[in-house]
Amino acid sequence: MAQNIGPNEWIEPRQDLFEWGGMEWRIDDSFVPGIGMSVAVMTLQPRKATPLHHHSNCGELLYVQEGEVEVYLDERRLTLGAGDSVLSPMGCVHGVSNVGTQAAKLLLSYSSGKRVYKEA
Repeated sequence: MAQNIGPNEWIEPRQDLFEWGGMEWRIDDSFVPGIGMSVAVMTLQPRKATPLHHHSNCGELLYVQEGEVEVYLDERRLTLGAGDSVLSPMGCVHGVSNVGTQAAKLLLSYSSGKRVYKEA
């Protein structure tokens, strides 16, 4: 059963660090069981890239807050800047590269609270 999170309650973000940058998790089922979604802020260091991967149980919306990135989506490449977004459907192989000289920040939203991550 999901916990009730009121307007004055705070969820402490969880940090995952990688050689390419990091993920600051804002919500998923580990914070609130049964929430049914996951949201994270990704920081991607200059000239670094995430591994190509896919999610077998959810889609992923990528929204660029800062910087310029190249997104790989099932053999297509898209260049996105601040204010741009793209959807990676469930099962789509994807990855993100920072093509700029400053750290890029992306807001990521997943359609599952327990996303499955598998490298391609």
